[in-house]
Amino acid sequence: MEELATDYASGPLSKDTAEEFDRLRLLQEWGDPDTRRVLRSAGIGRDWRCLEIGAGAGSVARWMADQCPDGGVVAVDIDTRYLTDTERPHLQWRTGDIRELDLAPGSFDLVHSRLTFCHLPEREALVARAARWLKPGGRLVLGDPMCMPAAGSAYAPVRRFFGALEKVWEAQGSDMTRWAQTLPSQLARAGLVDVSVFTRANRLGERGPYGALAAANIRQEGAYLVRTGLLTQEDVDEVSALCADPGFTDIRSITVYAWGRVPAGPEGRS
Repeated sequence: MEELATDYASGPLSKDTAEEFDRLRLLQEWGDPDTRRVLRSAGIGRDWRCLEIGAGAGSVARWMADQCPDGGVVAVDIDTRYLTDTERPHLQWRTGDIRELDLAPGSFDLVHSRLTFCHLPEREALVARAARWLKPGGRLVLGDPMCMPAAGSAYAPVRRFFGALEKVWEAQGSDMTRWAQTLPSQLARAGLVDVSVFTRANRLGERGPYGALAAANIRQEGAYLVRTGLLTQEDVDEVSALCADPGFTDIRSITVYAWGRVPAGPEGRS
């Protein structure tokens, strides 16, 4: 049996998994409308210099570059194999671990990350570090999921599947249940002001973009759970069939976005 991965990059949603690109495209279809709404609310200017942390398949970075024709976007991911449009103006793809990159303080007007900080064991320190990369008046925007504890579900197949998945998250250093709740507080502790929040509940059994993403997640994570011996294929099939039942619904997570700005003027960082 396969041992549990100790980091996200080699876990069930690794880019070495054949299905990962298609899953990321479903994630973009579900998540991009809310992300764009949040970024517009936070503010994004046509001459801004922006940093995208955890670029994934690149849709958010491309959209940000379109909003900043007189500025530019640096998009960072530890694995940039899906980021192929290298000729796009004002957009630089950069391969690297955000925990190790040397970025100068005060370099950016906007720093954004979606579904990334929850997987970084050093997440709290990285919030403060990302805030230091901002110019006075700059915005930090973070979005992560607050997953419901598996034990709270009314459905035994859901409890079995996501209970096993919680063991995977723990092994790889991810916090999928508590971290997102603290995002507004993390920004305030980093010295940001005008902190705002947007949330959205996500339900298993939905027939829209989240339902398609959830089904892909279950297939991909389920194969990993079977390989590691945490579940049987019958367990995976049972939760997949339940999610396809028109009479089924169960809250799986709440997406939390929080954003704030560095104080401008004398209070701002130089």
